[in-house]
Amino acid sequence: MCGVFAIHFFDAQRQVDASMVKQSTDLMHHRGPDDSGYHVSKNIGLGHRRLSIIDLSSGHQPICNEDGNIITVYNGEIYNFQDIKYELVSRGHRFLTNCDTEVIVHGYEEWGTACIRRFNGMFAFVLWDAHKQILWVARDRLGVKPIFYYLDHEVFVCASEIKPILKSGFVRPVLNKEVLDAYFSVGYVPGPETMFKNIKKVLPGHFLRIDGSTTTDHEYWDLVPNSITDISFEQAREEIEELLLDSVRKRLMSDVPLGVFLSGGLDSSAVVGLMSKVVNGTPIDTFTIGYREGVTEENYAQRVSDLYNTRHHVFQLEADNFLSSIKTLVNFSEEPIVEPAAISLYHISRLARENAIVLLSGEGSDEVFAGYYLYRFMGMFDRIHSVIPKCIHPIIKSLNGMLPKHKYIKYSDWLTQTLSQRYQGTSSYLTPTLKKMYYDPQFNKDKSTYLEDHFSDYFKRVKGCDPLLQMLYVDTKTWLVDDLLIKADKMTMATSVELRVPFLDYRLVETVAALPSKYKIAYSTGKYLLKEIMEPYLPKDIIHRTKLGFPVPTDNWFRGELLDEIGKLISDFKDTHWFQPSVLDDLVKRHESGIEDHSKILMMLLVMNEWQKEYL
Repeated sequence: MCGVFAIHFFDAQRQVDASMVKQSTDLMHHRGPDDSGYHVSKNIGLGHRRLSIIDLSSGHQPICNEDGNIITVYNGEIYNFQDIKYELVSRGHRFLTNCDTEVIVHGYEEWGTACIRRFNGMFAFVLWDAHKQILWVARDRLGVKPIFYYLDHEVFVCASEIKPILKSGFVRPVLNKEVLDAYFSVGYVPGPETMFKNIKKVLPGHFLRIDGSTTTDHEYWDLVPNSITDISFEQAREEIEELLLDSVRKRLMSDVPLGVFLSGGLDSSAVVGLMSKVVNGTPIDTFTIGYREGVTEENYAQRVSDLYNTRHHVFQLEADNFLSSIKTLVNFSEEPIVEPAAISLYHISRLARENAIVLLSGEGSDEVFAGYYLYRFMGMFDRIHSVIPKCIHPIIKSLNGMLPKHKYIKYSDWLTQTLSQRYQGTSSYLTPTLKKMYYDPQFNKDKSTYLEDHFSDYFKRVKGCDPLLQMLYVDTKTWLVDDLLIKADKMTMATSVELRVPFLDYRLVETVAALPSKYKIAYSTGKYLLKEIMEPYLPKDIIHRTKLGFPVPTDNWFRGELLDEIGKLISDFKDTHWFQPSVLDDLVKRHESGIEDHSKILMMLLVMNEWQKEYL
């Protein structure tokens, strides 16, 4: 895994500063501590930091073709590169390395940008075609690997992280007010925007083509199935199990030690079980995290470890350790992300780095197999909404003021809304609470409709599809890529660890998306198909227990050991004039008393406060 940087002046006579390219690229040393490389020629500059995973001795980047006219810097893994390389060699191409990067160069020579559809992997890369004077910037189908960019009438700058773009000097760190409401609504910033004004993300399944001063955005992949597959449940079970095994097998491609993040839940335990079958007796290292407060899944993880005889490693996270890590979280995530589990992931990655450089995780399973309880909950609201006459809606809304808890007000609103109006992903906060928090009328007057427009656009793509498919599609395009995968990439790369996600092999994602929804949710059970597949691999109580993931006991900490810090935070935010001070005080009081759990909004404020200190 690596870090890439590129700068391109549209004026062919303008010379790129080689020292700036090096300084900007070297800010990503943590992403690639093993090697570095740079290419500067007139108006183009490329930089690369390498974490050596495959072909440790000869994978130096940038990599170019024989005449040096096509050159690339690349971050990621193309798991089927050997098959592509074999085809390219048969067509007369000559390879100088055994690494997957080189198939991008020769693949582009052979097929142009269409080569990207042949790649099965996670990647973000930049390719410069000196002959045509075209820059190509691409991101993998699901967005496992990020790439950010800045564009104006003179220059295009992109990188695996935001700091190198800021270091280039062409854009200053300015708050993007257009996305503030989105952040406080869902806890992240949906792409293509970021929290930095004028810095954007390349969307998953997209590539940019910069030709002269013209930049065009192309979508080369989308998830919407053409039709629902008409196969039996048993056929689906056999086909998906084979795809899962092959996905895990492909992600074991490595010349360095591998391991698994093991929470003890179904998804990570499934990865351990599948991996054990593939490696057939080779010892596996597993890593988990524990807490004093008792929400830990450590015991379940130990059971799975014992079952498969893994070498198991545990890290204990304490409240003071968590608080001091928020600065680290903001430093490496670069955008404010409201994911307490990101801090756990950072610490467990540091632990893992002592024993393994490549780690597999269960990320993405919920969005593929329909694991979140909210999918079933929304189905219930859909059924209720369909039988409530519209003339009753005003009466329901008028009752909101009498409801005792914020979540009840939210549920009341949902009864009068369609799925596309009410659903903003599994991470959405209590919208009525936000409306009360914001200064009125100024903040509400100024806040943009970015979030609403964003979700509306995705719902339009799946209009008429099954409600479950609609929610899975929207979550895959938003919450999965801009929260979970960003968190996973930034926190593991901060410790020079590569994370691989078998559940997000695009073949598996496409195949499951086209299956009937009754195979995913059945008998009031989410991930029904996956659970049936894993019956021979795992104990029933592991398969069917309540999902926790890598839980962090912030609700307890914010009303106990960290309550004083929360009080200081609220005082800081009273000076921003974003929120009503009385509402902030009430939130803290209700959380402290245990009436409601507002740990998420408090975490949002903690992270946003630290982000402003760090970058603004």
